[in-house]
Amino acid sequence: MDYRELLIRFAEGRETPQEREFIKNSTAKFIRQTGRDEIFRKNWGDDYLEDILSELRARLIVHKRALEEKTFINWQYFLNIVRSCVDKFYSKIRPSEEISYDALKKRTEQDDRSIEETNLFAYEESIEEKAEGPKFYEVMIKLMDEKDYPVVCYYLCKEVQKDCAKPKGISEANLYKRWERFKRKLKDHLPYEPSADAVKYFIDRFLSEICQRQGYI
Repeated sequence: MDYRELLIRFAEGRETPQEREFIKNSTAKFIRQTGRDEIFRKNWGDDYLEDILSELRARLIVHKRALEEKTFINWQYFLNIVRSCVDKFYSKIRPSEEISYDALKKRTEQDDRSIEETNLFAYEESIEEKAEGPKFYEVMIKLMDEKDYPVVCYYLCKEVQKDCAKPKGISEANLYKRWERFKRKLKDHLPYEPSADAVKYFIDRFLSEICQRQGYI
């Protein structure tokens, strides 16, 4: 899925209610995963997400040209933008000395992008993370048979977009059985446990290169 147009529409205030809800839910999920929901509610109230979305829109407006110059924005890049905005919001509450070592290390490893773009995409993947994504994608493709494609595409699509058409000629029961069989195959044969970033890279690329291009979704 290409998030470039979604972010541009959001910056311009042209997003659909569904798109706004998607951005809001993605932001809320990230905040819960980082354990900041309670402190945000305490300091900003139950509707703090609206404040964060306003901050996100303001930052995207300022850096809209950087977005437009991108040819493609994947899930990881989209998440980096959300993460950067949430951390900026969090810094209004917590003093700078509480920034974690990992976050500081990532900032020092950023490449020589323009200052404007670096401010927008504050978290860049390390070299190791960038290498792991393509490697894990190749491992997954080798483990899969073509007959797995429609099933995997359907369930990955549901995970990302929720509203996805079922593969033709496969009953609901068989669809579920084949999905469970595929998951067992991964459990038995996957050579290592991938990072969350590698999994997101695989999902984004698989949906784009296999599912969309080959007409499974």
